[in-house]
Amino acid sequence: MKFTTKLIIFWASVFLIFLLGIIFVMTVFWEVRFNYWQLLIAFFINGIIPPAVITSFFYKRLDYMESENIEPPTFEGVKTAQLPFQARTRYSFDELMQKVDRQYIISFSDREKQILKFRTDSRMLSWGIGGYIKMIDENNVLVVAYPIFPNSRRDTLSVNQTLRILNSVFNPCN
Repeated sequence: MKFTTKLIIFWASVFLIFLLGIIFVMTVFWEVRFNYWQLLIAFFINGIIPPAVITSFFYKRLDYMESENIEPPTFEGVKTAQLPFQARTRYSFDELMQKVDRQYIISFSDREKQILKFRTDSRMLSWGIGGYIKMIDENNVLVVAYPIFPNSRRDTLSVNQTLRILNSVFNPCN
């Protein structure tokens, strides 16, 4: 299932739980009776439309993470770095994938073109970071990181931190 679909389902579930709590309180304490059609319309208006609108603002960035597009992202807030990578085995891309997988969620990989896309987990207060890694040669990688929500100062700082973390993961001696 695509990440955007999971995100809409998550937010719809949060709104549904909140709506059910309100309905329970109103039914028990104020003895208000609801029609099922009213509840369905209220859930649609309050539980489906807001998550769909919120997700649509970030759809391009979220969809890029799982797409087969092999070009680096060109979003606002993108930070790019070329980092050295010292592989310990002759399967350098597999080793790279394993190191990234320990820190982040891999959303797309292409062994033939040696491209990897990753993301951080989304939280209630942070949409997270997306990333793109391409092996230039056996000893160098191109890393592109971008915030899902470009106007967030916190996520912009996380992009810089992501580049520093990847540099330390790829070069543990430095």
